[in-house]
Amino acid sequence: MNTIKKEEFDYQQYMREHPPDSARIQRGPVARKQRFEAARMKTAIHIDEDILEHFHEMVSEAQSCENLINQALREWLSAKTMKDLFREEIEHVLQQTFSVVQLHSQQTREGTF
Repeated sequence: MNTIKKEEFDYQQYMREHPPDSARIQRGPVARKQRFEAARMKTAIHIDEDILEHFHEMVSEAQSCENLINQALREWLSAKTMKDLFREEIEHVLQQTFSVVQLHSQQTREGTF
């Protein structure tokens, strides 16, 4: 039963009848980090040793190797997306230009230009 959508639902009354269990409430940065880590999707992948060594050489003390690899992958995906968009736009402009040149050539041959 979804009581949130009911207009007659009395939230304050509900909270008086069902108070939060303070033993189950997790506060602080440690609990927040645990919730964050639990929400992240965990996947195991094989990374070649030379690639992993390269990332280990690049990583600073304030950053983990895993975070650096994730950042590199995000940047690569973003750049790839931009390249694809740019390529599509160039193809569109070339197609328009080609159409105009064809039309101009046809009109020139027919003497209608």
